[in-house]
Amino acid sequence: MNNKEKAIAVYLDDNDKNEEELSWLYKSWIFNSLDSEIDLIVYYNPKAEDRINNFKGIISIPMDPIRRSSDYPFLNSHYFCLDPYNKPLLKYKYLMKTDCDVFLTKNLKSYTPSDKMLVGHGGYYSSVDNEPILNWIKQELIPDINKKMKYKWEHRNIILVGASFFGKTKWVANTVNDQAILTENILDYFGDKKRIGPGVSRGIASMLAGEIVINTRYTNQQILLWALDSTCWEDKPISSDVLHIHGWHTDKRWSKHSFFKGEYKEWKVKFSDAMNNRANYCQWIASSSIEEIIKAKNNV
Repeated sequence: MNNKEKAIAVYLDDNDKNEEELSWLYKSWIFNSLDSEIDLIVYYNPKAEDRINNFKGIISIPMDPIRRSSDYPFLNSHYFCLDPYNKPLLKYKYLMKTDCDVFLTKNLKSYTPSDKMLVGHGGYYSSVDNEPILNWIKQELIPDINKKMKYKWEHRNIILVGASFFGKTKWVANTVNDQAILTENILDYFGDKKRIGPGVSRGIASMLAGEIVINTRYTNQQILLWALDSTCWEDKPISSDVLHIHGWHTDKRWSKHSFFKGEYKEWKVKFSDAMNNRANYCQWIASSSIEEIIKAKNNV
């Protein structure tokens, strides 16, 4: 009988890159023995049936792409929080919604969120010199969306909200549900334009939606901002507050773009060096087979 209180939920699409990314999450889940206390739930495109069978011990749920996902595939990882797709999640007390391209750390072991929801760290605009984009969000985007949705979205200067949330299941599911619906409205605002406002890319519509939802639904006292989606860089240690590392879009080592380009093929990280910094850890997890991961886990 499964009596686990915590779950991690992601979406797997039918492509090689997404499958590779899921392997990072999966291997770090296994290595840190998180499988004993947290269920890994993978919603997946039914076309990815053969891919999902490579991940033993997960809970897999087929889910056809719906609504706007053909136009904006990022929405797949939000739509599973819509009713009725969210029903398998609602039995858990705590839920982490995240992306496949992440690495869990040992610090997540035995960790339970408090009465604050953990909110990830995003990098979709600069943390400095951001006045133009914030003014555009507050003065143009939100007023226009409010007119169409007949709602009062707000922005109280909580910035750069990441892709991941971890907390009480109802909070996380409702947040991501709202984020999905708001993303659709932001896509409508963009229309067929790839960029709008002060050079804002259509590709970050879901991130903008997440930021606006957090600003509207929560105060600083109700969240732990930037507690997830930690950077994956070589100059950063895996300190005790690092629960979850995201494969950031960057040129700094570790970079998932450089990894997929094959630029790290000669970079070999021994297990003895894997915990020296975040980049080493990501490279070791990403480049090791599941058999190697299990062997290292058993020798710890």
